[in-house]
Parts: sequence; structure tokens; C-alpha cells
Amino acid sequence: MIRQLAILCSFLSLTLAVSAQGNLTKGLAAEEKGLYDLAESYYRKAVDTSAQARLHLGMLLEKQEHFSEAAQWLVKADSSALAMTHLAVCQAECRDWEAAKRSAEKAIEQAAEGDKAQKASAMATLALAYCVDGELTNAITWAHQAQEQDSKSVRALNVAGIIQFYRGNDEEATKTFRKAVQADPKNIDAYFNLGSMYCYRNMPNLAITTLKKGLKEEQNSIKLLYCLGWAYLLKGESQNAIESLQRVITKDSTYVDAYNRLGDIYFERGEYNQALAQYRKAIKLAPKQSEAYKLMGRTYAEMEEYGKAISQYQKAVELNKKDAETYCHIAELYAKKKQPKREQANYKRAAKLGHAGAQKWCTQRGIAF
Repeated sequence: MIRQLAILCSFLSLTLAVSAQGNLTKGLAAEEKGLYDLAESYYRKAVDTSAQARLHLGMLLEKQEHFSEAAQWLVKADSSALAMTHLAVCQAECRDWEAAKRSAEKAIEQAAEGDKAQKASAMATLALAYCVDGELTNAITWAHQAQEQDSKSVRALNVAGIIQFYRGNDEEATKTFRKAVQADPKNIDAYFNLGSMYCYRNMPNLAITTLKKGLKEEQNSIKLLYCLGWAYLLKGESQNAIESLQRVITKDSTYVDAYNRLGDIYFERGEYNQALAQYRKAIKLAPKQSEAYKLMGRTYAEMEEYGKAISQYQKAVELNKKDAETYCHIAELYAKKKQPKREQANYKRAAKLGHAGAQKWCTQRGIAF
């Protein structure tokens, strides 16, 4: 009886494996033809028994900019260099920087000697993670190595541009992003990076023009639609902003930044409870990202609920202890609550992190930092 059961289990396992391989093959053929929905359905039929199906499903979802779910499948795929390279990209898109670093390091370590493109991509992701973390020396080193590994890597170009932007060199950043567009006119990241840079510098008209060019190449790009919504928000065109951001959420209900920008629209309108509702959605999706906590703090401060505002700001700095600006916001609120010792303690923290305003505040009062 036991032997019969063992034979039956072996037969069932073999049958499942054959079925999974068939669905994987069909999925690959559909994806090659651009039939992404069909490819996804085949991959999903095979994921229970096929690591390759999980890998290809993850990469397909990444291609469609569903980065959060893509990361979940890539984690379950295997520990190959290919899986780790794509996982690092998705984790970076989800701002899970420490995880992105670890995955990129594994990808670099495991990449085959001749696979320059794959290694360059992982190096670029590692550079990006260091850049966002404020470690520009490491970022520049890895960005150079990525470009040396593969001079044609568009991802390496994009990351090099981001580093230039972080260094305050907008002109070089713009040139680098435009090189990326020239190298690959369908590269969404280059349009997104240019658009984001213009938004950060409060140049919404340039951002809108750039993003619309990108959307001509890929009309369903979630990233470009999000950034377009942000640009419309900056321009004061709230209805256009809402329409763009709602399109993002329709395509991907887990896109955290879309909820933050929707919250900003309601904040600008003075509809504070609606703004808080959007920020809470962002926090539910990404409890380890600090931005929504900061935005909730700002909203409560505007509502003159200073205790709640401080609580939210403190959650933000727990997640990002290098955020000097938020320590200043906390200090300002303690000043309003007439708690000078706590006000001073937070200005000192900001001053130690290099915040010029906080340093001036401490110096004027003879407070060492």
C-alpha cells in the first residue's frame, strides 16, 4: 500500500511538472508576441511547481511596473543572478533600499563573467541605493563601475544622472538623462527621471512636456502617469492631477506615491480629513516609508493638533534618522507647545545633521551641537 502511494505521488509530481513546463513554454511564446495578459495567465498556472515560472512572472510584472507584486514573485523564484538583478530593481522601485543593496550585491557576486549587461544593471542599482542613502562616494564608485562594465547600459546612464541631480548638478543630470533617451527612445526611466527632476525644481511645464513625450512611447506607463499627476498638482491643475493619479491607482492599487499626491491635492484645498485618509492608505501599503508620516504630521500641524503632528513626525524620523528637516518641524511644534527643552533637543539633532537653519538657531543661543 505504501509503495503504491509513493508511485502515485511520483506520478502526480511528474504530471504537474510536465503541465508547468507546458504553461511556461506557452507563457514565454505569448510574452514574445507582446500578449502580456495571456503570458501572465500561463505563468500563474505554473508558479506552484516551477521556479522558472515564478521568475518570468516576476520579470513580466516588473515590465508592467507592478513592482511590489513582482518583488514577491522574484523572492520566491531562485537565487540566480538574473532573479537577484531584477529583484534589486523592484526593491529599489519600492524604496526598500537595504533589501535592494543586498539583492544587488548577490547579483554582482553570482553574475557570470561574460554577462556584462546583467552585472552593470546590478551595479547601477547598488549605486542608486547608496545615492539615496546619502553615501555619494560609494554611489559614484559603483556608477562608474557599472558604466565600465557596459558602456551601453541605459540603467547605468539613468543612475549616473540621478547622482548628478543629488549633487545639485542639474545641467549634467539633464544631459545624462537625454543621453539615455537617445540610447533608447522607449526607455521610460529616462523620461520619468527628467520629469521628476523638473517637478522637484518646481518646473511643472517642462515636466508635463517631457512626460507627455514619454507617454507617446508607452501610454500605459504607471510611473509616467504618476509623475504627470504630480506635475499637474504643482501647476495648480488639480482636476488633471486627480485624473492622472486615479488612472495610476486603477492600474496598480498598491502605488503608494499616488495616494500621497492625492492627499497633497486635498491638503492644498484645505480638506484635511480627506488628505489624512489618503496618507493612511499610503502607510498601510508601505509602513516602512517615512513620507506619508511626514505628510500626516504637516496636516495635523495645519489643523493645530500639535500632539498628533509631533507623533507622526517622530514616526518619520524613526524610519529615517538622517531627516534633519523633520527634526526642525518637531522643534517648531514643541516651541508652539512651550516645551523649550524638547525644542532645543530637536534643533540640536538637526544641527548635527548639517541643517543650516538649525545650526544658526543653536549658534544664536550659544548652544553647542
